Amino acid sequence: MDMSNPQSKASQLYKRLLSYSFKHKKFLVASLLALVVSAVCEPLFASLMKPLIDENFAAERTSLANWLPLIIMGLFLVRGLSTYINEYASARLSGSVVYDLRTDMLARILSLPNSYFVEQPAGKVISTVSTNVDAVTEAGFNIVTVLIRDGAIVIGLLAMLLYTNWKLTLICFAILPLIAIGITIASKRLNKYAHSAQFSHADLVQSISEVINAQKIIKIYGAQKVETDRFQKSAEEILSSRVKLVSTSAANSAIVQWMLAGAVALVVYFAGRMAGDQAMTAGDFASFMTAMMMLLTPVKRLTNINQQLQKGLAAADNVFRVIDQVAEVSKGTHQAERSAGLIEFKSVGLTYPGAETPTLRSIDLTIQPGQTVGIVGVSGGGKSTLINLLPRFLDPTTGQVCLDGVDLNDWDLKSLRRQIAIVTQESHLLNDTVRNNIAYGEMRGTSEEKILEAARMANALHFIEKLENGLDTMLGDNGLRLSGGQRQRISIARAFLKNAPILILDEATSALDSEAEREVQEDMERLRHGRTTLVIAHRLSTLVTADFIIVLDQGKMIERGTHTELLALQGKYHYLHSIQNQTVESLGQVAPKEAG
Repeated sequence: MDMSNPQSKASQLYKRLLSYSFKHKKFLVASLLALVVSAVCEPLFASLMKPLIDENFAAERTSLANWLPLIIMGLFLVRGLSTYINEYASARLSGSVVYDLRTDMLARILSLPNSYFVEQPAGKVISTVSTNVDAVTEAGFNIVTVLIRDGAIVIGLLAMLLYTNWKLTLICFAILPLIAIGITIASKRLNKYAHSAQFSHADLVQSISEVINAQKIIKIYGAQKVETDRFQKSAEEILSSRVKLVSTSAANSAIVQWMLAGAVALVVYFAGRMAGDQAMTAGDFASFMTAMMMLLTPVKRLTNINQQLQKGLAAADNVFRVIDQVAEVSKGTHQAERSAGLIEFKSVGLTYPGAETPTLRSIDLTIQPGQTVGIVGVSGGGKSTLINLLPRFLDPTTGQVCLDGVDLNDWDLKSLRRQIAIVTQESHLLNDTVRNNIAYGEMRGTSEEKILEAARMANALHFIEKLENGLDTMLGDNGLRLSGGQRQRISIARAFLKNAPILILDEATSALDSEAEREVQEDMERLRHGRTTLVIAHRLSTLVTADFIIVLDQGKMIERGTHTELLALQGKYHYLHSIQNQTVESLGQVAPKEAG
């Protein structure tokens, strides 16, 4: 199928969107039937104009004239009930589709490889999940409603017009090709402006997200004007696109209505001549004109749906781009209840897509079960890349990584990640209770006794008990109600509760002050006991007790040994250690002078 063809692509997008509706057939059928019943009432009402005038104003009233008021009341009662049923069913249907799309998107986002989030700004992903889904469903269901209801009304009214006077009706048909040409021309421009508006809105959300996350930095560096200008640029692009979108749609609608008005004028002219020749009764004319005037509103809505259609298709394109992203590859089948913790890096190399030089080069490393390994080096040396290979956030370009002698590619991905706990520099707490932040993910539902024990092991129980609602206290956005050290203890308690055989500590204390770091370090010493542990540490003093330390430089492992052995080697590690000691000594000499 040629998806490069805009019409083919639009058709496929709309069919795919409608496939979500078919999952909720009960509401779909109820909505469609109610639409048809409501639509049929329109031409029926127009047809009543003939007996209403001819019978009421005739010399002798027939029994039909006496029933006409009740017929009109009954007709509007049926119309009102069918409209209510349609609105209710449509709301349930559209809400269900929104739910399905959003859950499908989130499920896909959570299954995507780390590279996707490197390439896609968070604000644009958020915009797609929130705003674009609403635009898709709103446009989609409005279009279906208009097409079915107003399409049925137009067909019914045209049939009635043909029955009443086919000659006058041909005038209406003559105008349809011109209307079709106008809609086709407008569609191309509307599609262009709709896509532009969607992209600009995503940029706007990204800008807002960055401003909120970096508001302290913005204030400190006086970047308010820079960020305001960037925001205004996105807002101006949205304004321009939307104005063009609306103006194009309005011009198209105005032209169509002017054509219809011309058709009405011709009908009035020829109907007057027919009435003079006794070819039409007053009731025929009234019924015909009523149907003609009733045609204007549904035709106007039908011409206006083009704008909604293009907006919806542009949004649908963004939504399905996310859903169609390729998920992480997990072809492995090996599983284990609990890994022994033997980790092997065999001639591992990694080059990021588009990079000229590799980030890791020929890493050979074996970590025995229960050992603690420190990983140090200057920024950009490959430390984070190395540990990201273990949970398969990244895959090596060359070589292989094995756990318990099994290549990570042969492990079932979920089973592999159950073997690993991680504590990073950022605590990554949710706006949820202390309980749910400790017993997170697959640990949800763990007994309170085990949660309290994990908190005690992480030295967090004493401050948790002082919180307003204890374990059920809400922590706020990223745990803002807690200090930095307290947030890290919650993360450590989470790792204690998981009790995984492998532990990754990624700069876990680098954001803390010296006092908090010392206290948290004691908690992590307990956490490391009996586990294979990989530690990236900014402060080398925290690695004194490691079984051995490796030093990475430009992706190569240039040194390996214990803290004492590496200092004696007088190499890169000794150099880094000396710099840190000189910095600490300098600070210690300056502090008394400043105090005085």
